[in-house]
Amino acid sequence: MKITLITVGKLKSSGGFREMDELYRSRIEIYSKLDVIELKERNDIALETGSIIRSIPQNSFVIALREEGIKMDSLKFSKLLQEKGEIPGHICFIIGGAFGYGTVNEHISLSVAPWTLPHQLARINILEQIYRGLSIIKGSGYHHG
Repeated sequence: MKITLITVGKLKSSGGFREMDELYRSRIEIYSKLDVIELKERNDIALETGSIIRSIPQNSFVIALREEGIKMDSLKFSKLLQEKGEIPGHICFIIGGAFGYGTVNEHISLSVAPWTLPHQLARINILEQIYRGLSIIKGSGYHHG
């Protein structure tokens, strides 16, 4: 399974985001190859959307993180990872910047929260859920629910 995370904007060094990012990325790497692509914030939805589309790897199952996306519990999310991880290609997650992004021809829009999150917090949230989902698939005991 190959996982790509495309995110508009970089992590700030303050607030512990970088440490949490490194923690979950290292845990994910035990189970799966993970590429993180950080795109420059442009404060223009059309420019950011174009940049996102150009960064999506070929043969990707695209999951766009959006406030209005579908909601999944951790078990359903792990089943999605397992199903899509069995087909060749990438599972590609997209996190937009402060102004959001347009249509990126995603297969699924997924909500990580019913409210808007700063992209840095959304990034940590989805990395933790990817790790949780992979650990459920592998039966590691991380998930207790």
